[in-house]
Amino acid sequence: MCGHEYHLSTAFPAGGPPLTPVLRDVGQINMFFRVEPGPPTPGWVPVTGDGLTRERVAEEVELVRARLGALSGGPEDVEWRVGASLFHQGLASRLLSPVLAAALCYGVRLRAGRFLLEPERAGTLVLRTAQTRAEPVSDRPGEVVEWLDQDVVGGVLAGTEAALAGVGRISPGLLRGNTASALAGAARALGGARPHHRSGAEEVVRLMLERPALKGAGAYTGVDRSGLAVFRRTTCCLYYRLPEGGLCGDCALRS
Repeated sequence: MCGHEYHLSTAFPAGGPPLTPVLRDVGQINMFFRVEPGPPTPGWVPVTGDGLTRERVAEEVELVRARLGALSGGPEDVEWRVGASLFHQGLASRLLSPVLAAALCYGVRLRAGRFLLEPERAGTLVLRTAQTRAEPVSDRPGEVVEWLDQDVVGGVLAGTEAALAGVGRISPGLLRGNTASALAGAARALGGARPHHRSGAEEVVRLMLERPALKGAGAYTGVDRSGLAVFRRTTCCLYYRLPEGGLCGDCALRS
């Protein structure tokens, strides 16, 4: 069960308690919730500003194209905009998921602007944070939305989207749909793993979809047999354009 040791209702010692137990717990939900604790070290760069430049973003897209192309004929079989979209959606999921879970489960503010990535990694994208102390934040859905909108959607992701637009042509609507899909996916995973946070997580999604940043990007359409809300986006991430691709569960192209 998450949230007992460091929840907002608990008195915080000076400077806040260590962040590591929070990261360890929420990281058990799935790979998108994992953030490694650790200070900036050689080979790791910030996900903002000088770290995620146009050049760095271009290289990240090529890494995605190479990885996906290895499953078919090669990176030339993966369109640039497909690689760009899937890089963006993967990053959005890895940013939104831990920030959402830390806030709802623990009343802890994770600062996405302090996340780092390793450009020369051998495998898939993993994030690290330079943040060491657990800062208190409200776990009320409306206030969680304020933080997500400011720090993740309007902060790190806005910078990433600007860098992508400087490299090649990609639809802003597609990117907004990716972000909405990533948030809904994070809420679904959190609600499935921690049922007592399901309603709060889904309310965060509903409120976020009313904000200018994501308005019109998608909506909940009902619930499934397990009681989890079902999300449908209004755009497509282009995964279907891969040689062995198909339609995602929340794709707008599904009838």
